[in-house]
Amino acid sequence: MKSKFQELLLDLSEKLDLDIDLLVDKNRACSILFDDIEIQLELDATAENLIVFSSIYEIPAGKFREKALLDALKANNQFPYIAIFSYFEPESSIAMHNFLDFGSLNADILASYLTIFVDLAKKYKQVLQRGQTSIY
Repeated sequence: MKSKFQELLLDLSEKLDLDIDLLVDKNRACSILFDDIEIQLELDATAENLIVFSSIYEIPAGKFREKALLDALKANNQFPYIAIFSYFEPESSIAMHNFLDFGSLNADILASYLTIFVDLAKKYKQVLQRGQTSIY
C-alpha cells in the first residue's frame, strides 16, 4: 500500500511531466534536481508538514560569508514569504527551507510552490556566484 506521501510524489511526477516516477527513498525523503538546484522533500516527524529544503550555494569562511548570512537573515523578513534562509553547516552553505501543511497539499499546489521556491533559489545562487550577498 502506498503512503500518502508516495501518492503525492507520483502525482507530482505527472504534474511536472517527468520521465520517471518520484519515489520515497530509504531515508523517507525524495530529492528532485531542477537544473542546478536540488530540492529535498520529506515529512516531518509528526507527518503533518512537508519539509521543502535546498542547499543553495557553498560560501567560504570569511567576511563574504558573514555578510551573506546577515543579508540572508534580513531576507527572511521580506514579503511575500517563500522560504526561510539559513546556514547549512554540513555543506557550509546558504540553504532555504519551508514547512508546508501536508494535509492541504496536492500535486497542483506543490508544483506551483516548487516553481516559486526553485526560482528564488536560482536567483539567490546567481547573486552569490557574482560575489553579491543579497537579491534585495
